[in-house]
Amino acid sequence: MRFVALVLALAAAGCHGASNAPAPRGLVVHVSLATAPTASSVAIASVALNLPALTAVSDRSAADTRATSSDVALGLGDATDLPLPSAPPGLYSAVDTQLDSAAGIGLDVQAVWNAARVHATVASTPFDIACATPVRLDPGQQAQLTLHADPAGWFDGVDLTDAVGDVDDNGIVISADDNEELAQTLVANVVASFTLDCGQ
Repeated sequence: MRFVALVLALAAAGCHGASNAPAPRGLVVHVSLATAPTASSVAIASVALNLPALTAVSDRSAADTRATSSDVALGLGDATDLPLPSAPPGLYSAVDTQLDSAAGIGLDVQAVWNAARVHATVASTPFDIACATPVRLDPGQQAQLTLHADPAGWFDGVDLTDAVGDVDDNGIVISADDNEELAQTLVANVVASFTLDCGQ
């Protein structure tokens, strides 16, 4: 009987402890990068995507440090949750970010096109991604924003035909210094590939 009583007491204590656990609150930004597309003329082998900061935008502020995350680095198929427990209450409808790093490279892509090696290293100016339906974060509650990027269309409209003839490059190099117009198109495609869903 004593053993049964002890088990019941421990079970009751466990349930009591669980009920006293603080509920999640604040904002969570889930960030993900899709895997490489399989049906594409440019076969993407690896991606290093870096967002030096990401700020959730509400109707009360577009640059509140309490709604800003630190550096986010993703490879193909990666995902991460960015908890922002101190994000102020409000109606959240967008995120602000950019492709960049201390080295000035926000995106490093290794790929192959018609047996030619492709290496792209680019960065962007700040940009924002809005969601169709904003989400309200109430005091003491939790809300989530889901940010997703898909590399399937990154090389759409990037004509690599002329770039393959650069004799001073090992394969095709795309950067601010090499094939700048291609780099600008690539950056525009990458920015356009981000989507944001705002939900509870």
